Amino acid sequence: MTNTPAKPTNPNLVTIDARAASYDGDPVRILAVTSADSGKILVAKQDHWKDQPKAKENTIVVTDTPNLFGHWGMAFNEKEQMSTVMSAYKAANAAGLLSIDDSLARYDPKNVIQTRKFDERGRALDFDSMGMNNGHIAVLLAIWAARQAHGGYVITRQPSDDGEPLEDDDSEFEMMPFSI
Repeated sequence: MTNTPAKPTNPNLVTIDARAASYDGDPVRILAVTSADSGKILVAKQDHWKDQPKAKENTIVVTDTPNLFGHWGMAFNEKEQMSTVMSAYKAANAAGLLSIDDSLARYDPKNVIQTRKFDERGRALDFDSMGMNNGHIAVLLAIWAARQAHGGYVITRQPSDDGEPLEDDDSEFEMMPFSI
């Protein structure tokens, strides 16, 4: 009997374990997966809240209640990070990078987001706080963590070995932060 080697896991796939408990309703745990290189996000399923997270490779635990868990990677503070979380959702949704499993449609953030006003930067979105619950927040936290994983990948990726540029830039100095 020969052992076949295990299929190597894709190092660019990151599992997101998002947990929310400080909003309306029962605590909710959402599992998502993101491809750090492409930025695509699949909000896949709901799981048991009470299971304590364990440190695993390529897994980010994100929560709004970090004091309840012995292990977590990102802690959400509404006062300091809600605009960043909203921006992450808007960017992923606008770019077509977000998929939410049909079984979690009730937690889709679009169900609780409303246009507050229009200004020179476009629509200003806000939450309908009456309808928002832990499920909506857990999905938003999963998207936020996925966007952070994608941003980290983009910043730390290695140049290609073939000498070709990673992107088709018109000028290598286009993104220079200062002028000469």
